[in-house]
Amino acid sequence: MKWRRVVTVLLLCLVALEVARSLARLDRVIFAAYVDVGDVVLQGGDPYGPRFTTWPPLNTWPPFFLFIAAGLALLARISLVGTLLLWQVGCVAAIWGACRLLARLVDEEPPPFASAATLVPVLMTARLFQEHLQHTQVNLYVFLLVLVAFLLFRRRRDAWGGLALAAAASAKVMPIVFLPYLLYKRAWRAAAWTAGFLVVLNVAVPFAVFGPARTAQHWRAWRSVAAAETADPTPHHMNQSLLAALKRLLTAEGSARDPVHYAVAAWPTQRAVTGFYLLAGLGALGLALAFRRHPPGLDAPPPTLAAELAVCLAAMTLVSPLAWKAHFVTVLAAYWWAWRGLRGRVVWGVWWGSFACLTLSAPALVGERINNVLESLNVITVGALLVLALALWVGLKPLPPQPPASSARHSAP
Repeated sequence: MKWRRVVTVLLLCLVALEVARSLARLDRVIFAAYVDVGDVVLQGGDPYGPRFTTWPPLNTWPPFFLFIAAGLALLARISLVGTLLLWQVGCVAAIWGACRLLARLVDEEPPPFASAATLVPVLMTARLFQEHLQHTQVNLYVFLLVLVAFLLFRRRRDAWGGLALAAAASAKVMPIVFLPYLLYKRAWRAAAWTAGFLVVLNVAVPFAVFGPARTAQHWRAWRSVAAAETADPTPHHMNQSLLAALKRLLTAEGSARDPVHYAVAAWPTQRAVTGFYLLAGLGALGLALAFRRHPPGLDAPPPTLAAELAVCLAAMTLVSPLAWKAHFVTVLAAYWWAWRGLRGRVVWGVWWGSFACLTLSAPALVGERINNVLESLNVITVGALLVLALALWVGLKPLPPQPPASSARHSAP
């Protein structure tokens, strides 16, 4: 339809504008912090030292990311603007690639980008993609690697899938949740290859490059940074993780740096952290029980893996102790899956409620002040929880069979 082409062109223009804008503000994007960390690594300095304890640039990235940062720093010595442009173009390609991989996970031919099956989920998450391109982060690459890994697992290419999943978990820790998921699915070979590559990437390679002493120092320093983020009693309103939401709701200090204070209890921070871990554990147990109706293994009927993956990708970001808006690009998979089975007024109400939380709260629409207030009220967290609920609801109900896009084209008159 013509309107889809118009929307697609508008999206591409907005993407081009955002990429160009990021190139004009090199000193204010997270990519510059990646390069700074990489330069220190190349010079033999301490990437977790005093220079990187506050933003900008606060180094919260795990030790394997130091190799990625060093590679970016080497390219930036040729051209910083050119390297950032390549990075941003890669992020845009990752969005397109993720949409195609999601279709292939259910054994369908990827539909055109301007089709409703692709365009609608992208539009629902467009604000999150804009945040990602604005801040030039790594999350889209990690998201794509997870999808690549499970497509490879499904095709019984366990070694390559293990490498992709290990690379994702080594660049950003949260995809490590898919290792116990593989064990839950009894995908023993996939889990073994993933664990093996995790050891190679995070132990063997750093030992070979940095030596055992510096490798151990990097791991200790990173663990202390990660522990500090978890224990932080006053998360900034831009942190939209479930943990930060519980701190704002249950502790007196949790909203100290936010424009709105609404705590209903005065728990110590550690009790809120313990409650978060308990809630996350119960959530994982609930998902395990809900997915028991699906057959084990990764070669079950295609919708099974896609449904579980969509739910887990959304939950993964929610349970991260530090989750900025750009981290929530993983809800694209949940929107894509939910779009396949939306039925009923209540469900549509939840769908548009999630859109209101995730997109209509953008500063460009409501202003910076109101946006900060809404983030203090965990608007992104609520939106992600609604999308998670939609994906889970669709995943747990039987879907009518849908022919692949290629079959539909061949049967068309």
